[in-house]
Amino acid sequence: MKAIIIPVPSQRCRDSSTRSAKPNHVAGFTLVELMVVIVIIVVLAAISFPIMGRVKSAARATECVSNLRQLGGAILSHAMDNNGKLVDLQPAVDPDTGKRPPIWTVQLARDGYLWDGNGELPCGKGVWTCPDCDFMSHTYGGYGVVEDTIFVYAENRPVGVNQPGSLRLNLIARPERTWLIGDATRNANELNKGWYAIWSQPDRWSGHGPAPRHRDRVNVCLADGSVSVLSLAEIESRELTRNVVR
Repeated sequence: MKAIIIPVPSQRCRDSSTRSAKPNHVAGFTLVELMVVIVIIVVLAAISFPIMGRVKSAARATECVSNLRQLGGAILSHAMDNNGKLVDLQPAVDPDTGKRPPIWTVQLARDGYLWDGNGELPCGKGVWTCPDCDFMSHTYGGYGVVEDTIFVYAENRPVGVNQPGSLRLNLIARPERTWLIGDATRNANELNKGWYAIWSQPDRWSGHGPAPRHRDRVNVCLADGSVSVLSLAEIESRELTRNVVR
């Protein structure tokens, strides 16, 4: 008679069979672990938000500097194309209409500077407007020139000059230290409200004056075409708006 051999499963097979018969359990986070993750996310957010705010602020300030370079170049080009005379703050009253034509921004654009003549006037948007300034008008957007020492109404005379109208470039004693155009506000308590001109006298800057809206600094394009980032104290001490004429 032949012996009958019955195979016996090995210990490893029995263990594997036993494990497969057990229900599967998926490991999850404990409440403490979830709380730790949430705290980490909150801390990272608290750190990153101020940084992102500063990055965005710096980007707007850089855009503002670029705008002023273009506007300053346009003002200087317009002057050189008009025998060195800067554009008037506002033309004289039209005798036919009895009204005064629009301010210098519109005159500049209509003469073909920073505008191709298509569509509506661009003076309250784009390069004409400080990115940190709220919309104010279709004719200006937060950048101003200096009234009474450099730019004047067509019938008026700058301080120390007998000829009516805005200054001629050759009369500016220190172009590298003379405000041509920069951040301007209608009120020192509303820096996001722009204006098209500032007073030359610092004691009047509570009204129309420089606007330190970029981390307490003012972006200014000088009469030599360069752009500086200055505090109010520096603008005053360097006399960028006064003692302009040779």
